[in-house]
Amino acid sequence: MHASARRSELVLLVFLAVVFAVSSTVVVGSVVHIERAGLVVDGLNDGAVLTAAAVPDISVTAGDDSVLDRVEVLVDNATIATRRDGNRVTLENFSPAEGGHTFLARVRSATPLVLDAKVEHEFTVTRCG
Repeated sequence: MHASARRSELVLLVFLAVVFAVSSTVVVGSVVHIERAGLVVDGLNDGAVLTAAAVPDISVTAGDDSVLDRVEVLVDNATIATRRDGNRVTLENFSPAEGGHTFLARVRSATPLVLDAKVEHEFTVTRCG
């Protein structure tokens, strides 16, 4: 009976070690992906109040230019057309209605279980500044 209890403890210990190793790899991979992407939204801060004329100045840059072709931009959960312009991504023909909006720029991870890199801002569009 004593040997059976030791074997059960050993199996549990090995199982926990494997779970720890896998979860550590996922967390480190997520952090590396997010840091590598380094998304920055230019022309828009969280809580900003903008006129419609200022919206075309919004762009997205990244710490790693190679991810710019994979940047997705959503406003209020709707995908916005973008264009790569050198080392940034700009919005194409986008003019939001007056009121509050949520801007999300993200790069989806190509690796399963690794978090997407993303930056999100709330903003308001007004008629006049």
